Amino acid sequence: MNNRPDTIRAILDAHPDAFVVFSNGLTSREAAYFHRENRCIYLLHAMGEALAVGVGLSQACSSLEIVVIEGDGNALMGLAAWSLMPVPNLYYYVLDNGSYETTGGQKLPSLPVIPSWCKLMPVLPGKAAATPNPPLPDEIWNACQQWLRNHRYLEEPAK
Repeated sequence: MNNRPDTIRAILDAHPDAFVVFSNGLTSREAAYFHRENRCIYLLHAMGEALAVGVGLSQACSSLEIVVIEGDGNALMGLAAWSLMPVPNLYYYVLDNGSYETTGGQKLPSLPVIPSWCKLMPVLPGKAAATPNPPLPDEIWNACQQWLRNHRYLEEPAK
């Protein structure tokens, strides 16, 4: 079993051309600190919404590979979005440490059922020593927009 940053790196390496959505909380903070990339969006205040955002992106950009990475706590909060799956161009990973790390490590119940389109990734509990807050929302969004424009999934704004 790996720690969260190493598991995130392995997922990113497996999908080098994908656009990546990270759930809020420790998942976003560690991803932004250890693996900052313009092709990633870090949801800061959207508890349980990462999969819904990923599904929307996959429908808007059907030729773009979308990867959603979220913690098990966020996955439990966002179970309603599971009804929208599977989606052909979307890969869904749940980092499972059995706790809400962001709020102090409270124990979580297990996910009720793990469908084949959900990749459960066991990770060690705890967090990396240096995990500052992610970049400001405008900085994240501007970098993502530029990446989408560069890959022709978003048009330049009209002047």
